[in-house]
Amino acid sequence: MKNYFQCKIKHLAQLEDGSIKKVSKVYLLNALSFIEAETELQRILESSITEYDLASCTKPNIQDVIIDETGDFFFKAKVSYIMFDEDSGKEKRSNETILVQSSNIYKTVEKIKNRMEGTISDWELIGVTKTNIDEVFSLVEA
Repeated sequence: MKNYFQCKIKHLAQLEDGSIKKVSKVYLLNALSFIEAETELQRILESSITEYDLASCTKPNIQDVIIDETGDFFFKAKVSYIMFDEDSGKEKRSNETILVQSSNIYKTVEKIKNRMEGTISDWELIGVTKTNIDEVFSLVEA
């Protein structure tokens, strides 16, 4: 099972006009623990951002990630799997949140459709929202 950790940092950055401003960046890391996520983030950032404050490190509700290097943004797509319980005669739903790197919301929906192609159970795309995630790092192979 993949564990994703969302780390938010704050640091001073020089803007194009030469002024200095405190900015926030959000990273998603696939790691085994909070400690590994924080340690690896420090290792990854040490060459580009030497001083920063770790504002938060949380475990978001993300089950899978679809990476497309041509995409500029990250979107959360909520997919609901629909199953029929023969014993109770009721419909049951199981939700999954997928993070998708894409250029826009339309391409995100297309990527979800492609991922779900051939799925045995019925499914429904509940919603897609743009996130503030700047970059995703995969540290652990599934």
